[in-house]
Amino acid sequence: MTAIGVFVATRWELSAVRQAFATTDLHVVGGVRCHVARQAQTEWWLIPMGVGPQRAAVTAANVLATRRLDALWSTGFACALGPASIGDVLIGTGVTRVDGVTPGEPVACAPSTVEWLRQAAKAKGLETHDGGFVTVPRVLCRAEEKREMADLAGGVGLDMESAALGLVAAEHRIPFAIVRTVSDLLDESLPLDFNLFLRPSGWAKGVATCLVHPTSLIGLSRLRVQSRIAGQQLTALYRACADRASREKVA
Repeated sequence: MTAIGVFVATRWELSAVRQAFATTDLHVVGGVRCHVARQAQTEWWLIPMGVGPQRAAVTAANVLATRRLDALWSTGFACALGPASIGDVLIGTGVTRVDGVTPGEPVACAPSTVEWLRQAAKAKGLETHDGGFVTVPRVLCRAEEKREMADLAGGVGLDMESAALGLVAAEHRIPFAIVRTVSDLLDESLPLDFNLFLRPSGWAKGVATCLVHPTSLIGLSRLRVQSRIAGQQLTALYRACADRASREKVA
C-alpha cells in the first residue's frame, strides 16, 4: 500500500482535504495528530504542520522519524505569481526558497507525480497551471512585494512551507510534490498584515488594526470568499486524486 503524506498548514486547508474522503481515522505519529484515509491501494496521511518553513520542517522530520511515507505532498492554498483565477490548481515542478535578495537552490518535484496530478485534475475539468514555486518566510501582503518576488524568482505559486518540506523529502530520498489552489492573486494586496497573527503576541495588534481601519474588514470579507472558493477547489482536487488512485497507483 502506498502511503502519501499530505502536509497542510492550517485547519481550514486540512478541513478542505478531509472533505474529499468519506472517512478518516485519527493517528498520533511523532506527536502529530494525523488523519488517515484508506483506499484499496493508497493511504492518505493528512498532516497539519503549522504555518512557515520551520514548522513544516520540524513536523515532517518528527513524522518520518516514526512512520514510513512513500511520498510527501505540500498542499493547501497559495498566492498565484502568474495569470490565474481564484481556485485554479497550481502544480509545482520545483520550489526555490527566498529568504533575502538571492534565491536559494531549487528543490525538484518528482516529474512522474507532476504528470499524475496533471492528469487527475484534467480528468475532472479543473483548471491547472504548472511551474516553479517560491517559498518565503513571511506573508507577502502588498501587491508590490508579490510582483517583485515574481520578477526575482518567477514561478506560478508562492507559499511558506514547500521548500522546507522538499528539503526533508530530499534528505529521506522520498518523492516530493506540490499541489495547491489559488486563494489570492499577484496584483491584489491583502487587507492587513497577516504576519501579526503568526506570533501569539501579535493577535492584539491584528485585531486593533481591524478596529482602527474598518475598511480592512471589507478586504477580509473578500479574502474569506476567495478562501472558500480555494477550499472547495482543494476538495474537488483531492476527490479527483482519490478517484484516480482507486484505478491507478499514485506515481
